[in-house]
Amino acid sequence: MNTPTHLVCGACIAQALVLRTGLLEKHGRARAIAVAAGAFALGILSHLVLDLLPHYAWIVYLDWFKPLPFFWLIQEAFFGLMIAVPAFIFAGRTWPYMAFGMLGGIYPDVEKVLFFGFHLPDRYIFFDWHSKYLSSRTAGLPHLVLIGLECALIGALLFAMWRMGRAASRHAPNGLQPSADQ
Repeated sequence: MNTPTHLVCGACIAQALVLRTGLLEKHGRARAIAVAAGAFALGILSHLVLDLLPHYAWIVYLDWFKPLPFFWLIQEAFFGLMIAVPAFIFAGRTWPYMAFGMLGGIYPDVEKVLFFGFHLPDRYIFFDWHSKYLSSRTAGLPHLVLIGLECALIGALLFAMWRMGRAASRHAPNGLQPSADQ
């Protein structure tokens, strides 16, 4: 999967975790740290599960920024930012935890970039089977179908975040979104 998919999946899972744990109503440092750590761990797990699904890493094959060094990394960051902005907007007050979910969601690929792009030694790689191999699992499906499915997944996850935010703001005493006087 591409960076935007991992980012939005980590964000959506983190938002669901925060809302499910009731963290916004019951504050506490230990509880907040536990939820942030959980969001990070679930983000990593979501990355590893998504990479087992059929996919095609199409963003790295675009020629948009080709003359630049590490153009493939710039392309991933560009598309990731296009997805991160609406995700942060939909997150409302859950945004700090969503950031931990996003970080967990891309962490295995950070290892991969450090390994391939910057020759990080093997001993610093936690996810050997993932980070030391470049792969696309196409399952024999055409690339266009895989790209369409990935884009649909991104749309569905953003929609889920929007719905969770709306539902939570209707049920919370002050809503998830800051009021005009805050």
